[in-house]
Amino acid sequence: MKRRIFAILLVATFLAMAIITGCEQNSTSTDAPDASLLTDKATDPAGDESVSSAESTSAPETTIPAETTAEPPSRLIAEEFISANIADNNMMGDSGIRQLFVYLPPNYFESEESYPVVYYFHGFGESAGAFLREAKGFLDNYFNAGEKPFIMVEVPGGGSTVGSFYVNSPASGNWEDFVIDDVIPYVDSNYRTLPQAESRGICGFSMGGFGAMNLALRHPDIFAAVYAMSPGIMKDDALAEAMDTWNGDNSFLRAYARAFAPNLENENYFGDIPAMDGTDADNLIVAKWYSGFGNWSQKLDAYLALETPLRAIGISYGSYDSYTWIPTGCDYFVDLLRENGIEPTFYTSDGGHRLPDNAIQEHLGPFFNENLMWE
Repeated sequence: MKRRIFAILLVATFLAMAIITGCEQNSTSTDAPDASLLTDKATDPAGDESVSSAESTSAPETTIPAETTAEPPSRLIAEEFISANIADNNMMGDSGIRQLFVYLPPNYFESEESYPVVYYFHGFGESAGAFLREAKGFLDNYFNAGEKPFIMVEVPGGGSTVGSFYVNSPASGNWEDFVIDDVIPYVDSNYRTLPQAESRGICGFSMGGFGAMNLALRHPDIFAAVYAMSPGIMKDDALAEAMDTWNGDNSFLRAYARAFAPNLENENYFGDIPAMDGTDADNLIVAKWYSGFGNWSQKLDAYLALETPLRAIGISYGSYDSYTWIPTGCDYFVDLLRENGIEPTFYTSDGGHRLPDNAIQEHLGPFFNENLMWE
């Protein structure tokens, strides 16, 4: 009997030790971000070596789990629902209510300071909020190490069209107006921000990189600095090459058509896709498609005519992007900037279609720390 009691006590002791050890491991694992996050983010449909959902048209819609609200304020991603201009001119039936995701720096609730704001635009097919959920631990660590803190807001760019490209369209809705007239005033009214252009940045990846660069050039009175990662930027002779990389991606082709070549008489998807057959009618559609990811000389001329220079322009891409027109397009755009006396922050890597490695610590954080104002 004594041996049996001793054996039971021994088993109970081991079980208790295992439970304690497991609890300790769980409690420490949430304190630091996974080192793999934001270091190899991308995917492309042509089978590049990097893997992610950033550009997948089948990416699931993500929501913030309920337990997020129980996290300490320094790790909180606030979720906001706001009225949106996209309901105007939207043939897809999208709701006029959109969801924002707001990262607040670690000392936000313990101080009375006001902060600059950086707006992030996600890639085509990516769920809004996915970037900030991965980035928040890196942002916390970056700011806790003594760098100047800023608020970061991830802006949705999808809806039923999957990708809006953050532009106004009579088919997919007024997404530029949504950013300028809805999102920014809402954030400035509900958070302690520095509500001047010198303290406002914009950035994005792929579709969002295009959107960030496009809106920054169109609104240098609202944004001070822009950083575009693997952005949708093409030379004015690269559409055929780009069409090859989009071959079979009907979700992207239709969304791009709605954004840049809308046709409300086409009731299937309210846009025109070029056949690239050289006919006069098709060439008109081709010209509309270049008005999106192309025509950067015209976009830059229009920006320069505003006579309100941005403080900084940043661009990064991977040399092995299987959207092969992106590296050549970015090089072309950088040359245009330099021809006009603008020296950008410019970074290339050996990666594919993805965020640069250590995107927060080595790219976005330092870039905006250097180029925004904290007063």
